[in-house]
Amino acid sequence: MGRATRHRIEIGLALALTLAAFLFVALAVWAEQGTGIAISQAWVRPTIGEGRITAAYLKIQNVGDDADVLRGARSPNAAQVEIHETEMTDTGVMKMRPLRDGLTIPAGDTVTLKPGGIHIMVMGLDAALAKGATLPLTLEFEKAGPIEIDVPAGSGPAGAPDKMDADDGADHSHHDHH
Repeated sequence: MGRATRHRIEIGLALALTLAAFLFVALAVWAEQGTGIAISQAWVRPTIGEGRITAAYLKIQNVGDDADVLRGARSPNAAQVEIHETEMTDTGVMKMRPLRDGLTIPAGDTVTLKPGGIHIMVMGLDAALAKGATLPLTLEFEKAGPIEIDVPAGSGPAGAPDKMDADDGADHSHHDHH
């Protein structure tokens, strides 16, 4: 391969990557402007063995002018998906419960769903979820409507160090399929 041909390929590749980056940023900005909601740092725990229950975590940023409410979520790969809150009881026991009224995301604010706090419980998975797999989730917002995301299975957000979150300690294997 000649030097000129190699140079043309490098320029073409650089232009293609630049265009792809531009389109990604443009689509992200368009999505935020269209819904007022931006989702980032989403991840889901791999299931243990043949387990069919897991938890998903993410950041929800409301870039809109009005509060919005995450009313629920669903996945074609799960029988049931609920928004849960973890709280400490007076006796020092961690207890999880569904947020029946949803999760309010104030205008201009970011809410983080994380281990040991608010999270998305995914129950009745149709198959075990291995590290590196993805779980399709649709988040249902009161104003923004449905937002579809693909959530990678791992031990933290993509690009984060590969270790279990020290804040967790929550074992979700005891959940029932309501």
